Amino acid sequence: MGRRVDVIVQGFDDTSLRFDQMIQSINEIEQLLNIPFPSPQITMNRVTSLAGGFCGNNQLSYARRYRGEPFVIDNSTISMRVGEDCDDTYESIAHEVAHTWFHGNDPQDWIDEGLANAMEQQVVARLIQPGQAIYPPITYCRDYRNIAQLERGKPDQTITEKSTGFACNYSLGDGIFGALRQHHGDLEFNRLIAPIARRQINYSDYANTIVDIRHNLGGDDIALATINEWYEGQPTMRKYKHLDQVEWIFPPTIDGNYLHFSGRTEEPDMVQDLILGNDTNCPQFTVRQGTRQSKWIASLVEPLPVGWRHDEAPKVEISNYQINPATGEFHVTARINDTSITNLAELSLVVRSRVTVGADGFCMPSTIHSQTGIAIGAIPGELKVHKHQHLDAIEWTTEPTIHNDTMRFAGRALPGTVRFTYRSGYCGQLSLYYRDNLGYHYIDSIDPMLPARQYWTGHITAEVIKQRVEPDGTFEATVAIRDPSLTQYDNLLLKVATEVRVNPNTNRCERSETLSAVDI
Repeated sequence: MGRRVDVIVQGFDDTSLRFDQMIQSINEIEQLLNIPFPSPQITMNRVTSLAGGFCGNNQLSYARRYRGEPFVIDNSTISMRVGEDCDDTYESIAHEVAHTWFHGNDPQDWIDEGLANAMEQQVVARLIQPGQAIYPPITYCRDYRNIAQLERGKPDQTITEKSTGFACNYSLGDGIFGALRQHHGDLEFNRLIAPIARRQINYSDYANTIVDIRHNLGGDDIALATINEWYEGQPTMRKYKHLDQVEWIFPPTIDGNYLHFSGRTEEPDMVQDLILGNDTNCPQFTVRQGTRQSKWIASLVEPLPVGWRHDEAPKVEISNYQINPATGEFHVTARINDTSITNLAELSLVVRSRVTVGADGFCMPSTIHSQTGIAIGAIPGELKVHKHQHLDAIEWTTEPTIHNDTMRFAGRALPGTVRFTYRSGYCGQLSLYYRDNLGYHYIDSIDPMLPARQYWTGHITAEVIKQRVEPDGTFEATVAIRDPSLTQYDNLLLKVATEVRVNPNTNRCERSETLSAVDI
């Protein structure tokens, strides 16, 4: 807005990205408030820790003050922590930038924290999810019923599992200013709070109070009643940060080592279909602990295609699901491999927008569609199973079983889909895998049946010795187990793939699709 600002960003792995996010936040808030950035310099440093466990803070230095002088802040210095507990870095940068306009209101910290949140939410709505207003994301306060109680309590700036008092400045500030934004609309709301920002910019020792909030924002009966309700009444509070965009059919529930939930959304493509084996997309479902600045516990790792494996065992993995982006309905069951998670208190499930992994290895900024508590309860037994992901192209009439050294199975597929006899230049369709929490491990192929009742020679793990395939796609087969070590596997499974050719240059099979994978 015509004023030169020196912007310095240092210590980040992706400095250019964070620099751009700083510039965008400054420009957006300048336009929202119609007030130039009130400092000639802003510096942002990456730090490894901050007192109270915060993700960021903003320290202001004042120059010599002159009454009426509109530019008295000498420097705005942001310290920003990045990591698993602070993954919403873009939002945190916008929040700390906003503190250059709204700051220093002890013991009325709810005013500057609430207004910084209001700016953050508008920046996110304009830059990350244009056209969708975001408010208020969190309004839960365990320690104080209303703002007047909070002011009398004067909590210090610590946030721990036992002491969350200071966090109520964020939640109650979100509540009152989120409600006022909804009432006035963002354009009028921003016009009404601009005088509050100017007073704090011009005078470092000025502390806005509830008197100023009533004077600037309580210009009609509804607005005044809203302010009074949050300040000294009994406001209704929500517990988790979310946008209420999911209608829960089966709320998130833990039963033993399984987590299940199902719901629907009004936006059909909000919850996208899972991308099997893709490690460049961040999961849409995560487990967190706590409320304000809640701690990341685990992402719900998406299923792997048969034949793929993880580098390390995931804490929580999706074991079966039904997702229909066209209708917005989803049903998800996850298996909890890290059993210590089930002993944690105040767990919540977060539904996020689909984003990719950034250059720094962390997920790009995303929108939280919902965050709701995870209960301990009962999940129907038919859901507590692991379903192997495949094309569902085979209807099994007799699932594979092994007795002694023989495996038998029968089913139905589209005509021409499966073949159990040898065909020159083509790969067999049957193979054996076992599965653990790292994924699927290939054992060996099942050799197709040779013509004229011939048998394979050499070290053969298994081969088809009898088969029948009808013109309508009905089939049955008998497999001889030649390697007795197969009986050592507790979770053996049979994979049926599409028929593919052998590449003459590499003598390897071309890429095939999994028609079905079924436990033996």
